[in-house]
Amino acid sequence: MRAFRTYTNANVSTASAPRIMMTLFETALRHMRAGKAAYAMGDYRTGGDAAERASAIVLGLQATLKHELAPSLCEQLDAVYGFVVARLTLAVGAMSAQYMEEAERVFLPIVEAFDQAVASEAAAAAVPAVAVGGTGR
Repeated sequence: MRAFRTYTNANVSTASAPRIMMTLFETALRHMRAGKAAYAMGDYRTGGDAAERASAIVLGLQATLKHELAPSLCEQLDAVYGFVVARLTLAVGAMSAQYMEEAERVFLPIVEAFDQAVASEAAAAAVPAVAVGGTGR
């Protein structure tokens, strides 16, 4: 376990900010899906734990919004994150896979959009000088 923790800490301390954000998005989504499956099977404790973990991550993402940089986008994301957290909270209270499904359905497009943005930025950064207009000579 100690070796795993050391490995994880090294990965987090050397990862780029977009990679860390993507990991948070993916982890929250994974918890939502695990919670939904657990609730569907009647495992309410596991479902509740997963919903609470996903909610903590989404609240953390919500806290990182920089409204001064992109007010309109942040306002929209703030509303979506609030909805997702509310659904996850309802899932815990009602022990319901349906609320987990609703949270996942709303959160997934954000995860996909962020993933595409990171991939596009990485691809643009990897373009060699020749493709940008240089002759390579």
